[in-house]
Amino acid sequence: MVTRDPAEGLSVDGVIVTGVAAERVPGVYRAAVADCTGRLPAVFGARLHSVYLYGSVATGQARPPESDLDLVAVWRSEVIPDEAGVVSGELSVRYAGLVREVSLASATLAQVLAADRAGLGMRCFLRHYCLCLTGTDLRATLPPCRPSRAVADGFNDDPAALVQRWRALLAAARTPTEIAAVARAAARKLLVVAATLESVEHGGWTTDRATAAALLTTHHPEWTRTAERALAWSTNPGLPTTDQVHQLLRLGDWLATRPTA
Repeated sequence: MVTRDPAEGLSVDGVIVTGVAAERVPGVYRAAVADCTGRLPAVFGARLHSVYLYGSVATGQARPPESDLDLVAVWRSEVIPDEAGVVSGELSVRYAGLVREVSLASATLAQVLAADRAGLGMRCFLRHYCLCLTGTDLRATLPPCRPSRAVADGFNDDPAALVQRWRALLAAARTPTEIAAVARAAARKLLVVAATLESVEHGGWTTDRATAAALLTTHHPEWTRTAERALAWSTNPGLPTTDQVHQLLRLGDWLATRPTA
């Protein structure tokens, strides 16, 4: 389910704004959010610095049972991914009738504060896209962000490395389900990459996938069919062919080589 945040954009002075607000969390999700808020500190204790809610539940756009409940944990030190995955899996099963998944992303405090591309992106993400649920709220100490190529790159990880990984997964895929999983993951991420790069280039800011497809169609019509497929695959990949997924990954190659200025 592609859920657009209608409040995402820019303030009158050019700062990124979103619809994230505690009062916008739908009532149907509040008990689940409270349970997650208590469960993570109970399991991880002092290793956990803070927990944040983001995504459609935080903006009030979520609809049961298709939406995810998206959390990000900031850790005082590295946490074994499998540990977080077990808790995320348990919560996903517990709330299977309410959400598609309880997802738990992770970053260490050192990563958030790092003076690199990923650190900038994480700080901007926490400041504008997240609602603190428990722990020490970092947002008040983080400066507001304005759109820039540096901010966009901070949101986008390393597209070239991601494309390389997806190509390896596609080469190893043996079933239509495995091919579809690569298609969905690549489509979701590459549309966000396209959204940020295109909106910065043309004087705005968005991370919305449907807007990304529209921007690609308008400014780079040669990618129209690929963008349309990516938007469809981001929610329901169906049974794409290997050749179709390779075409999507070629869009990733192109995005990874976009000029930096």
